[in-house]
Amino acid sequence: MRHSLCLSVALAAGAVTSTVTGEEIRDTLVVTASRIPIPLVAAGSSVTVIDREQIEARQSVFAVDLLQDVPGFAVSRSGGIGSQTQVRVRGAEANQLLVLIDGIEANDPAGNDEFAFQDLTTWDVERIEVVRGPQSALWGSDALAGVVNVITRQPTGEFSAGGFAEAGAHDTYSAGGRLSGQVMGARAGFSLSRIDSNGSNSSRTGDEDDGYENTTATLTLAGSPSDSVDLGFFGRYTDTTKAFDTTDFGTGFPADSGDEADVGLGYFRAGGTLRLLEGRWTQSLRAAWTTTDTDNTNDFGSAGTTAADKYGLYYQTTWQFTPGRSEGTGNSVTLALDHEQQEFRQRGDVVVIDPDDPTQDLDPNQDQEMDTTAAVLELLLTPFERMSLSLSGRYDRNSDFDDVATFRATTSWTVESTRTRLRAAYGTGQKSPTFVDRYGFFANQFAGNPDLEPETSRGWEAGVEQPLWDDRVSLSATYFREDLEDEINAFAFDPDTFLFTAENLDGKSERRGVEVSARARVTDTLRLSGSYTYTDATQPDALTGEDVREIRRPRHTASINGDWRLSDGKTGLNVNLTYVGDQADTFFEVSPPFGTQTVNLDSYYLASIAASYRLTEQASIYARVENLLDEDYENVYGYNTPGIGAYAGLRLTF
Repeated sequence: MRHSLCLSVALAAGAVTSTVTGEEIRDTLVVTASRIPIPLVAAGSSVTVIDREQIEARQSVFAVDLLQDVPGFAVSRSGGIGSQTQVRVRGAEANQLLVLIDGIEANDPAGNDEFAFQDLTTWDVERIEVVRGPQSALWGSDALAGVVNVITRQPTGEFSAGGFAEAGAHDTYSAGGRLSGQVMGARAGFSLSRIDSNGSNSSRTGDEDDGYENTTATLTLAGSPSDSVDLGFFGRYTDTTKAFDTTDFGTGFPADSGDEADVGLGYFRAGGTLRLLEGRWTQSLRAAWTTTDTDNTNDFGSAGTTAADKYGLYYQTTWQFTPGRSEGTGNSVTLALDHEQQEFRQRGDVVVIDPDDPTQDLDPNQDQEMDTTAAVLELLLTPFERMSLSLSGRYDRNSDFDDVATFRATTSWTVESTRTRLRAAYGTGQKSPTFVDRYGFFANQFAGNPDLEPETSRGWEAGVEQPLWDDRVSLSATYFREDLEDEINAFAFDPDTFLFTAENLDGKSERRGVEVSARARVTDTLRLSGSYTYTDATQPDALTGEDVREIRRPRHTASINGDWRLSDGKTGLNVNLTYVGDQADTFFEVSPPFGTQTVNLDSYYLASIAASYRLTEQASIYARVENLLDEDYENVYGYNTPGIGAYAGLRLTF
């Protein structure tokens, strides 16, 4: 009954996740759905764009709060602010979603190839592009299920500045500032933000709050020595400290503890672009570096460290036979060559099994590395007016696995008479086993399996979009399906060591579903938006081979958003409602036979309200209430989430 009610409300309200109207869709360029920028209307894959206006209307401090309402997305948090946060797309695993920050691959090789969504703040973010479906043919292993591209605020030649300060629930204080202008002929931008929170208690018992601190700095430099050359540098570094609760091995549930993680995340890029023959021939070369370092401590001292570095060198050249138009990609061919090297380090105490036989010791101290060289070829074609095609292929040569080829084909066609847009995409994907799956070691818990094989997938989608009433309303529906083979189960029990390990599953994991969205510009000052997603994700049971429901994938999710601006342009009000249906999770038994139980997590609603008022051209005040309904819910079994909380702040621009 709750599912039907939520779906009916979403459709009646004209739901959507982006405030982009039909007219704006035709004028919007996206940089992630292809290796070169293309019009949004020409993309065959499902694309969602979250812009700066939407970020400020929602007052979202963390990007994941916005991503939770993207069709097909499911978010799992292990507690309160700063706790581990996983994002799954269309039933896929969290490490099968590639995250780019200004084009830099930001997934953490030492964090099981997942991105640290809990640490991604929005103060310096201009927009977020989300592309769903297999994208390995464009972006490689981590993009098996989709791509999230975080695009930061770019500097201009004119001086500008801004800042904010806010305070609220759980003794949370945050502030930030940014500067942009011209320095020695180059456009330069710098931003800095800080969050300090006492947090909330993540465990069901006890009263110890789990605090969180986050400091993020971003530097951007861009210049054009000539009309045909662009040069640039981008760097972003985040330093966080997070207290967290670990599992009590007497109960199997998290309990108050003195555990803490100090994490450093760095993303850096430098490169340039050369345009020749009146811009028809474009070449780019860039180097990138992603570095992560996690230092864990507990009441007894150090609890081990993990670190990783990913170095990349990327060359790309594009020949534009005919230029793109507002409703088509034009005709072009792109060749890209990517080379990446990953390094993984783990340090910790040696576990002595037999004092007389050192060969039996369990030693987590290790250094591992892997490199990949890839070639990408993409054709963009406009065979007919208002029709776009893309054909992409990628060949990866990996130092540790067999070579693999992936491909993708998409099409988008707009019917002139009704302005109906039909689109479809088909692609294959692959995901290399992670360093953690292969070599990771956690005392008394997990030992890696170096013999794992890559996961492979095939997926397709078909969608339709229909604008109505002079673009004031737009409806969209998409069906998707993806089959995954050799899925890696990271919770296989090894009877020889009594530890969990990783193994490839036999059979297919199947993921299919429907995404429905709509948007409505009710008046010049009121917009309604939202979405509904049905997801059915199953995997073969490791023992019986029968299909079982995958954990932390709710079958039903929905969202509704209303954004209202008074005619005076000074006052704004935003209301958001998110529904997450019931989902399965796993409980690990702490007594013989040390197996697992499948448990159910109840459905829940999350509501928030945000208001703002512009005092002057330079100053605005704002306030919001999160978890307005004070829902008591879990989306990871045993971990509490924060209750209702209010926040208020001041924003300045110059």
